[in-house]
Formats: sequence, C-alpha cells, structure tokens
Amino acid sequence: MKKNELKNVTKLSAFKKSSILGPITILIVIMLFLFITTPPFRQAYNITSLMLSAAVYVMVAMGASIVIIGGGIDLSLGSIVGLTGAACCLFIRMNVPLIPSIIGAVLVGGLCGAMNGFMVTVMGLIPFIATLGGMWIYRGILMILTNGQTIAVRAYASEEILNSFVKFGSGSILGIPIPAYVFIVIALLLSFILKKTVFGRNIYFIGSNPDAAAMSGINVPKVKFIAYIITGMLGGLAGAMLAGRLVSMPTNGGNGYEFEGIFASVLGGISMVGGEGGMLGAVVGAIIVACIRNGLNLNGIDAFWQQVILGIIIVIAVFYDTVRTKKARNAKS
Repeated sequence: MKKNELKNVTKLSAFKKSSILGPITILIVIMLFLFITTPPFRQAYNITSLMLSAAVYVMVAMGASIVIIGGGIDLSLGSIVGLTGAACCLFIRMNVPLIPSIIGAVLVGGLCGAMNGFMVTVMGLIPFIATLGGMWIYRGILMILTNGQTIAVRAYASEEILNSFVKFGSGSILGIPIPAYVFIVIALLLSFILKKTVFGRNIYFIGSNPDAAAMSGINVPKVKFIAYIITGMLGGLAGAMLAGRLVSMPTNGGNGYEFEGIFASVLGGISMVGGEGGMLGAVVGAIIVACIRNGLNLNGIDAFWQQVILGIIIVIAVFYDTVRTKKARNAKS
C-alpha cells in the first residue's frame, strides 16, 4: 500500500473511532426523518428559522463545552445570555452603534465568566455550586436593570442603528442567516485554539487528569479561570444574537439555555467527565437540539411535553456517555 493511501486509511479509521461520528449520524437521521414526515420542515422559511435558533444554541453549546472539556460545568449560561442580551438592548436604545453594543455584551459576559472563575479557582467552590449561585446573581441583576420589564428597542433606537441590529439578529447574506456566519467563524477559531495552542492542550489535560496536569507544571487555576471567561464571552455573544433576533429582551430571556448547552455538548460527544470532545461536536449537538425543538413545535407537541421528551433524551445521552467512558477506562487499565 502506498504511503498516501496508508495515510488516508489511517485518517478514515481515526474518524470512525472518533466521538463525532455518532452525533453526525444522529443529526442526519433526525433531519431525514423530519424531512420525510413533516412537510413544513422542508419549507424555506422554516429552514431559515431553524438556522437562526441553532445559531444561539451553537454559541451556548460551545461555551458550555469549553468548561466541560476542562472538567467543570456552568449552570449560569442561561442567565448570562439573558443579562447580556438586555445589556445589548440597552446599548442599542442609547443609540450606541451595533459593533460596540455587541462588544459591550461580550464584555459583560466575560465579567460574569470571570466571577464564575474566581468562585471556582480562588474561593475553591465546586463548579456546580459556584455557577448555580452565579445563575441566581446574574438573573437578579437582570431583573434589577430591567425593573422586571421587557427591554424593547424599536421605539427608542434611531432607524439606522435599529436596522443594523435587526439585520445582525435575523438578516441574511446569500440566503444564509448572518448569525450562522458568526458561529461558523467562532467555531473555527475555537477549534484552532483547542487543537493548536498551549491553552487548548492544557484544558484537555486538566479535564482528563487535573492532578497530573498540576504535577506537570500547568497552572490549573489560571487555565480554568480563562476557560470560564471564554464561556462567559460566548454567552454574551449568544445574548446579543438572541436580542437581535427578538429586537428586545424579556426578563426570562435565556431561561433554560444552560441546560440546552449541556444537552447539546453531550449529544455532540463531549464527555461530562472532561478531557474529550471538540467544537465540531458542540456545533453538531446544538443543531440536533435545534432540529428536535423545531420538529416538536411543527408537530404541535405541547411545551411541557417537550421538556419531558428532552429530559428523557438527555438522561439517555448522559447514561451512554458514562457507560462509554467507563468502558474506555477499563480498556486502558
């Protein structure tokens, strides 16, 4: 066998063994099923709506994935999405141009992430408790800022800034929604960071074995702190996207997105015990979640039953991940 052929076979074998093959297969099956059984799913307007909702899910899933890969978790992401979306709306209402408004939302998200990182790495709280507290803190700040009212934009912003905000949230270029371009660029950037940088290698090492990582000289608290900041910033960008799509931000905006992000991460092959997975998995998992949500809505499934169905799916997904991880560890030992 020639050298190039051997290289291609090796790559194909590695792909078959990777954790992304399963999620991609699931996504294809779900999309084919909905395409055949649900005629409205095939309509152009629905595909556009699906991509818009998927864009926010992807941003949240990528944020959740980074801390999960590092062996942590972030339960405050939904509240960060709501708070940063409200902040973005407030900036737009003050006629701050679009790009500075988005940057402002991302910075607010980064500050929330820094607070989470501080609680985990400096105060020594376990991530579950730290980010659960953060969830309530950021949601409370949102309620204080908005006085419990939806932040509307249309009646306050200038026509030029309002139009740019609407275009960012739901506009399209060449038939593809602008938020889709944004998440593709961010996904490629994060994939590069995780695969090609020292930080990326360190976060995987820490997620796999934090004690060994510390003994090898890695500054574990610093890496985790940075991971939480990145997660918060991604939540901020998701908040700006959601606000642009709604052209407002209700006080319950972002509710449940933390669980959607974790759900998407697990469906995308990212192990809940850390040290495994990637941004492609997060993207695929988020699109799966968006397709499931879309399919349930199109088939008239009640919102409460949707929660039951999604809850059952995530339990099965986490159970599968746990079994798979145990088998992998037993095989190594």
